[in-house]
Amino acid sequence: MTVSQKLANDPLMIDMRRSIDHFDVSFLHLLAERVRVVGKIMHVKQTQQMNPEQSEARKEDMKNLIEMSVQLSLQKTFFKKILDMVFQDAMDQFNAGKLITNPESMPEICSGLTIEDLRNNLLNLDKSLCLVLAERFRIVRRIGEYKHKLGIPALDAVRWKEVLASKGKVAESLGISVTLVQDIYNAIHEVSLDIENEIVVA
Repeated sequence: MTVSQKLANDPLMIDMRRSIDHFDVSFLHLLAERVRVVGKIMHVKQTQQMNPEQSEARKEDMKNLIEMSVQLSLQKTFFKKILDMVFQDAMDQFNAGKLITNPESMPEICSGLTIEDLRNNLLNLDKSLCLVLAERFRIVRRIGEYKHKLGIPALDAVRWKEVLASKGKVAESLGISVTLVQDIYNAIHEVSLDIENEIVVA
């Protein structure tokens, strides 16, 4: 029996992986809503002939988000990397004309919304993403401690390939860039391996 098969039948590992799956569902749904909000922001900016790049207020929000992520014990550069990824993807989608999927409905959808409203909405979504990731990494630490106790290596390349493919399918069903989601999960996986390897060294 392979290590993957052993862990697949282990009740504690099943429970912890189920928790990870629940956090991932939350994360991806929040990300999908974030894409929708960014589409609205871009529509309002277009309508008002504003620069589509990040405002000074948004840059300040990002500083605060990164501080929050550090307080939640995330690696300092990690959440910034995630925020940079989603921003770059939004700009790429916008420039390719793919971010706003229903332009004919946008005037009605965005009626009465201000950039300030939408920026606050975006900030709250980003805070939620940060909290979900922090909770996810707490479970990762438990998994790492359990694997270490059993003498099982941190990396399970076969399982990770399956996880990445499944996240891509969910992303597609939610209308999020598959490449973006897979890049984010590769970044998450790097941090997860760091956490598990720290446990081995300690």
